Amino acid sequence: MAVLLLIETATTICSVAISSDHNLLALKESNERNIHSESITVFIQELIKEAGISFDQVDAIVVSKGPGSYTGLRIGVST
Repeated sequence: MAVLLLIETATTICSVAISSDHNLLALKESNERNIHSESITVFIQELIKEAGISFDQVDAIVVSKGPGSYTGLRIGVST
């Protein structure tokens, strides 16, 4: 059972999801502009708790590669 942390910050939508074996366990997203850097870590913490898992249980982190905002891409990758 692979647990994935999915991050999308390339567009105006800031989105984080957690999946396991192709099943969505938790999702949080916002379509507000320019909130990515201040919201992404909060979204991750909330979803880890909501999914009932720990960071140690995450097998991989998946980050959108765009196309989209270069700044948004940097936020996702650096997170």
